[in-house]
Amino acid sequence: MTYLFISKNTQRQTNYLTKFVSELLGQEISSIQETPDIHILDRREENSIGIEEVKEFIKEMIFKPFGTSKQVAIIYEAEKLTPQAQNSFLKTLEESSDDTIYILCVNNEKNVLPTIYSRSKPIYINQGITETSEESKPPILDQDLVEQFGYIDSISKEKVKCLELLSEIEEYFRQELEKEIKNDNINSSRAISERLKYVQETRDKINSNCNKKLVLEALLLYLNA
Repeated sequence: MTYLFISKNTQRQTNYLTKFVSELLGQEISSIQETPDIHILDRREENSIGIEEVKEFIKEMIFKPFGTSKQVAIIYEAEKLTPQAQNSFLKTLEESSDDTIYILCVNNEKNVLPTIYSRSKPIYINQGITETSEESKPPILDQDLVEQFGYIDSISKEKVKCLELLSEIEEYFRQELEKEIKNDNINSSRAISERLKYVQETRDKINSNCNKKLVLEALLLYLNA
């Protein structure tokens, strides 16, 4: 079984993990780092997680559980998995036994391949903060085009930061869409829906290893039109 833990708040993910894994293993877990049957791939200080790191991690899961009925594999910030690493991981997910559980922690379910998502059970973790759309508006949307392009240039080499920006923009427009739907503003709702569609197309291109700077600049040109 594979779970997607979806939250922008990594601390809440960690707190929820302890409780969730305790229920999975049928015993109280005080620390997931110190339990033999819990394996963790933590690259939160890195920009990406490559195929070789995934292969090494998978090797840890070939044995039977040591002290419990199940073993659990946790990958923090799984949105950092390269497409090649995710594709390599797919076969493992498909062939995993009933006593092996995979948990992928992500900031947005769209930042993993659809094939990964379709084989996982998504769990959305409450952020603990209720924001208005104005409070959650990404600062880049208030900048002029020159400032926007300058920011894109500063993050374009890091895929994770690019995807984080897209998630922030997407969340803002989702809230705007909900507001317009509630107010029965059909034309505005359609316009925002088109913007959300373009954001998703941009994410797909980045996940397909297109030039991140160019596709993000194209998105901002579209949003400023």
